[in-house]
Amino acid sequence: MEKIIVCNQKMFLTYDEAKVLMNELKDENNENFIVAPNFLNMKLFKDFNLCAQNCHYENAGARTGEVSPYHLSLVGVKYVLLGHSERREVEDDYLINKKVVSATKNSLIPILCIGETYLDNQMHRTSEVLKKQLKIALTSVDKDSIFYVAYEPRWLIGGKNTLTKNEIEDSVKYIKKILTELGFKNNKILYGGSVNKSNIDLILSNNVDGYLLGNASCNIDELKYIINCIKSVK
Repeated sequence: MEKIIVCNQKMFLTYDEAKVLMNELKDENNENFIVAPNFLNMKLFKDFNLCAQNCHYENAGARTGEVSPYHLSLVGVKYVLLGHSERREVEDDYLINKKVVSATKNSLIPILCIGETYLDNQMHRTSEVLKKQLKIALTSVDKDSIFYVAYEPRWLIGGKNTLTKNEIEDSVKYIKKILTELGFKNNKILYGGSVNKSNIDLILSNNVDGYLLGNASCNIDELKYIINCIKSVK
C-alpha cells in the first residue's frame, strides 16, 4: 500500500501562492495524498482529498469564528486535523475528544495528533503521555470508526531536528499496541515532527503508514522531493 501524505499548509500561503502550488501538484493527486489548506484556499484544492485544519464539536450554533464539522462534510471535506500541537496550546484532551466524536459522527476522518512536550521527553514520560492522550481523545468513539493517529513530538514541531527511524518505529509500535488494547482496528499511524527534505531519507519506514508534513508542504521543490522519497517505500 502507498504511504499516506498529509500536507498541512497551516497559515503560510496566500491565495495566489496556493494556486501556484495546486497547479504543480495535479499529477500527485491520489487517494493517499491529503491537502489541508487554510479555509480561504480550500476551494482551490476541491479536486484533492481535502482536510480541514480544525473544527468545532457542535454542528451549528452561535460560535463566531468556528467551523462546523457538519458543514465541512457538506462541502466535500473528508478529513480533519484534531489535537495538532499548535492547537494544544489552547485545547485540552477533553475538548479534543468532543471534536473527535463529533467528526466521526459527521463522516469525517479525524487525523488525531498526539505527542509529548520537551519536558515530558526529558522526564521519560512519553509513553505515559501518549497513552493518556489516546485514551481521553478516543473516549466514546465508536470502535468501528475510521481515524488516523499522527505522532508528532511537540518539542520538534517547526524545528530542524526529528527523531531517529528507530525512535519513530518504537513509538508507532507502542501506539498500535494502545489502540489494540482500546479495541480500535480501523486506523493508520502517521509520523509528523519537522519532516523535511534533509531528513526524510533517514526516517522512511515500512512500519509507518504515512507522514504529516508542515512547513515542507508549502515549498513545491521540497515537497516533490519528499513525495518521491516516500513513494520509494511501499
